[in-house]
Amino acid sequence: VDYNPNKPYHIVTCGDDRLIKIWDLRNPDKPIRMLAGHTHWCSSVKYNRFHDQLLLSGGTDSLVNLWRCSSVSSAPLLELDDHLNSSGHGTSNDGIDSDDDHNYMSSNQNSQQEPSDAIDCIVKTYDEHEESVYSITWSSCDAWVFASLDFSGRLAINHVPSTEKYKILL
Repeated sequence: VDYNPNKPYHIVTCGDDRLIKIWDLRNPDKPIRMLAGHTHWCSSVKYNRFHDQLLLSGGTDSLVNLWRCSSVSSAPLLELDDHLNSSGHGTSNDGIDSDDDHNYMSSNQNSQQEPSDAIDCIVKTYDEHEESVYSITWSSCDAWVFASLDFSGRLAINHVPSTEKYKILL
């Protein structure tokens, strides 16, 4: 569980259902967004404290996924408005339906696309671990750096790709 630092009523959870769920605590009956990107249990999820459209998830499939979740962030990308306006009612070609009861998106649905074409997508998958990912965290001094730790004690330090950085900053 992690709180969105910029939206006080939003939290993100993960679990053995392999899903990342974003919740609005004012309406806790159902998640506002569900993301599927792991093939086994998801053990850790964290918001970026400076740019809440970035999420990290780690799981027992030894993967760390960097997500862009612009549709539920405090500062959505400008592309989001253009994308929704061109589609008419909020349904896009990437399998995300804003009218869907569960707002569910699978990484398989956007696998034919580049990340720049999707509102909420996996920006990059890091597969440097040989064991289950135990913990992930964002750097406290650099908004673009994060670390992950697996059960064997292997530490991996990575950064957000420059293209994603520029989309957020510009």
